[in-house]
Amino acid sequence: MLKTLVSILAFAGVLAATPSWAQTTEQDLPRRDPEMAWPTGLNPDTADLFNHNRLTMEQSCDVIYSWLSAPQDWPTWLIFARDVRFEDPSAPVDVGSRFAWSIFDIPIVAEVFVAEPGRRFGYTVTPPGPPPHYAQSWLLTPAGSGCTVTTEEVGVGDLARETRARGDLLVYLAHELWLASLRFVSRTGPRPTAELN
Repeated sequence: MLKTLVSILAFAGVLAATPSWAQTTEQDLPRRDPEMAWPTGLNPDTADLFNHNRLTMEQSCDVIYSWLSAPQDWPTWLIFARDVRFEDPSAPVDVGSRFAWSIFDIPIVAEVFVAEPGRRFGYTVTPPGPPPHYAQSWLLTPAGSGCTVTTEEVGVGDLARETRARGDLLVYLAHELWLASLRFVSRTGPRPTAELN
């Protein structure tokens, strides 16, 4: 884990020296997708931090969704996700599902606010402190036989403002890694139905 984080940080340093790669809230806001879903009180227009990432993948949106909408499996294919625990592990993942997890060893509590199979998935992301501070939303759009996957994140409050002041590049790179990992795991086909909630 530490080796991967060091690699990401080194890569970020190289990209930070290249202005065209340095994604910021100001650069990303014009790219926002109007079809993205957001929970009440968290949206790009009023956020202190906003990130937008997009990648077209070879698999169908249904296949992509089968992996994305199963947070309990994220640690098997997403290197910086760990220790996913659901309030009700036997219930299907849907709107209102709550789960705790760790991202880059930061404890997170999340609650799903949108779950439209093959189309949208999103959750609030709350680090320690009063909820919620962030929301991450995913939009899946058919692209020929594949799928264009867009993820956007909004943040409000002191932590979001501090992140923005330091530069948004690490958040952008983490989302790029997330998209690349999702693309890789989806090449195996749909998440096995025997493991679906």
